[in-house]
Amino acid sequence: MSVKSAERVLDIIEYLSRMENGVSLMSLSKELEIPKSSMSQLLQTMVGRGYLTKSESNLYKLGHKLIIAGNKARTSNDIYSASLPILKDKIALTGETMFLAIRSSTEIIYLAKVDSDRAQRTTAQPGTRKPLHSTGLGKTFLTFEAEDIRDDLLERMDYERFTSHTITDARTLRTELEKYKAQGYVVDDEEGEEGVYCLAAPVYNDAGHIIAAVSCAGNKNRMLKNEAAIADYIMQAGREISKTQGHNSG
Repeated sequence: MSVKSAERVLDIIEYLSRMENGVSLMSLSKELEIPKSSMSQLLQTMVGRGYLTKSESNLYKLGHKLIIAGNKARTSNDIYSASLPILKDKIALTGETMFLAIRSSTEIIYLAKVDSDRAQRTTAQPGTRKPLHSTGLGKTFLTFEAEDIRDDLLERMDYERFTSHTITDARTLRTELEKYKAQGYVVDDEEGEEGVYCLAAPVYNDAGHIIAAVSCAGNKNRMLKNEAAIADYIMQAGREISKTQGHNSG
């Protein structure tokens, strides 16, 4: 049996996690369909406990307690711990930044980012959420998920355009996904951020299901010069991390 007040607290946290600039009491009440008086009491309690902050302009954002909890959840994740030495090893080979992400509905959540000395500027950071269709990591899930899951995701996604290269329709994306599946890795050609080129590969569990994705991202010109080698390294990283999760590719 669910507890209504607990569900409302979780709804608030999940909603604010998608809003970077903060949200007012009225907007939260309207969007989550919670009466203003009840919403006000919930927000006051959450601010008082450090789970939310309230700005001078009366906008609510996630607080430091959730940062602490989120970091703890991330670092205690088995796949996070297992992947770090592998990601660091591949940086020595590729010279570019490495990422690890998991999927949450139609978005990815970055679990790890390991920078190289010449890291390309990017908004991707641990804990950040980004859409599936505009990221190499996200398209990896779309490529290697079971067909029924992929079809459901493609129907539910909001194909927002981020750059002139972003794929914004399901038909074109499906064609690309088939190509990626055949070659074993995914390409993000400035689709999420201008100037950033990314190659990504899947991570599987012991049952052979994709549970994460690993990627290498950097300056487009540098990446293109070494694409074949980097693709091999990123697929190797995916296989090595998969092995730590009990997957036997043989």
